[in-house]
Amino acid sequence: MIVEGHEITEPVRRRAHSVVVGSGAGGAVVAHALATAGVETVVLEEGGRFQARDMTQRDDQMFPALYRERGQQTTADGLVTVLQGSCYGGSTVVNAADCEPTPAPVLEHWRRHFGLAALDERELAASQARVVAMLGVRPIADAQVNRNNQLLLEGARRLGWQAGVFQNNRAGCLGSGYCLIGCAYDAKRGAQLNYLPLAVAAGADVYTDVRVERIERRAAAFRVIGSVVERGPRKARLDFAVDAERVVLAAGAVHSPALLDASGLRFPALGRNVTLQPQLTVAARFPEGEEVVAWRGIPQSAFCSAFDDHSVERGLGGFRLESISGGMSQLGSGLAGFGHAHKAQMAKAPHGALALLLVPDRPSGGMSWSARPGRGVVARIDYAMSEEWQARLRRGMRAAAELYFAAGALEVGFGSEIFPPLASPDELDRCLAFPIRTGVTRFISAHVQGSCRMGVEAESSVVDVDHQVHGVPGLYVIDASVFPTSASTHTMIPVMTFADRAARRMLEG
Repeated sequence: MIVEGHEITEPVRRRAHSVVVGSGAGGAVVAHALATAGVETVVLEEGGRFQARDMTQRDDQMFPALYRERGQQTTADGLVTVLQGSCYGGSTVVNAADCEPTPAPVLEHWRRHFGLAALDERELAASQARVVAMLGVRPIADAQVNRNNQLLLEGARRLGWQAGVFQNNRAGCLGSGYCLIGCAYDAKRGAQLNYLPLAVAAGADVYTDVRVERIERRAAAFRVIGSVVERGPRKARLDFAVDAERVVLAAGAVHSPALLDASGLRFPALGRNVTLQPQLTVAARFPEGEEVVAWRGIPQSAFCSAFDDHSVERGLGGFRLESISGGMSQLGSGLAGFGHAHKAQMAKAPHGALALLLVPDRPSGGMSWSARPGRGVVARIDYAMSEEWQARLRRGMRAAAELYFAAGALEVGFGSEIFPPLASPDELDRCLAFPIRTGVTRFISAHVQGSCRMGVEAESSVVDVDHQVHGVPGLYVIDASVFPTSASTHTMIPVMTFADRAARRMLEG
């Protein structure tokens, strides 16, 4: 059954064999595996349940409904906006539907440098195949590549640079362009349309609008304690508790470690080793005869991978350019200027192409949390951009501008309020002096990772290779927080693959 918070009228106290905290990429896969194996399973999700009929295609309504902190979560210095889904289905409801696996060199790096030899490649391949089949992953058809994405491919082709088109988990896409605020047509096949309903059909109980606040250890079992919250402001209104033999934290790389911390389970690596893969907006303006209309069609289908790091250290170097767009407010937020200057930019929007420059990073961030009475915790995300990373970003900017000029752009700008757009290829080297500081430069992150690192020793990691918290049998973390470094790609398929593997090992144990 699915129980939404507004349906609960009195405090809840119940038992189950397994509790899964979070219903996104990790939690949905685990819940499905456990329930279909006959394990009594309860899923707790802080966000609300929103179906296709609820997706209004209005940013002002859907960002508060579907995103953590209304889509305004940032690093402590305000430099990076950290986007995370927070609803029934988690980030699979609001992502761009790109289905990219963890590159083999990244897995090899984790095995070699973090002692994770038990990450069996055949086992992961089998899990990935099951995930791909469940999501209905397929290549994006040529006819679905809109003009915004075509321009990136054309620029790369003219320069002889490697580029391609993503695979995705859409079926029956109408090209409305609102993927990042929930699909009103159920074309994007997130976990809310496959893993979760199948888990419920197999006997799992899902509660939405329930925030978990701590976990108490009781002999060989646990008590998961939280609150039923009011949808919207998420203020606590009723107590909620579940006794269970097994608890799986899949609350994301910000809140899974927060729950461990709130439960008194502290490790030297908890909340450390954070990667964000910060992304910088690239905006290219084309002649008036070039109608781009970036906000219609699949927002993100094309990428340029000519500068990927293909060494065994992959995931720690290189950079990649990926086309992107969204609704008009999302598009507008990526353009520079204020007042009349911004209005002038928006008037040119039909002729503008947008992309994100994604620069993988080495673990360089950390988190801490403070209580908000009646409203859970707020995270402080401290993040440092190394000089090496900044230099790589600037090289990536130069390459991005070169690509768009090759495609016929009149000018190319970046996510900055003080860095004037490049007006010709003669100005490419200006990118090498691009200023990076709060208030004038804008980055986003949709790939938070590393805060509950997987490893062999409790001194340097939080969970073991089976995702079990060191020294706490029956308590697991299964989300992007366990990745030892950046996965160097979009994280949905990597998280789901790890979740499938972890759940099967639980059932075998």
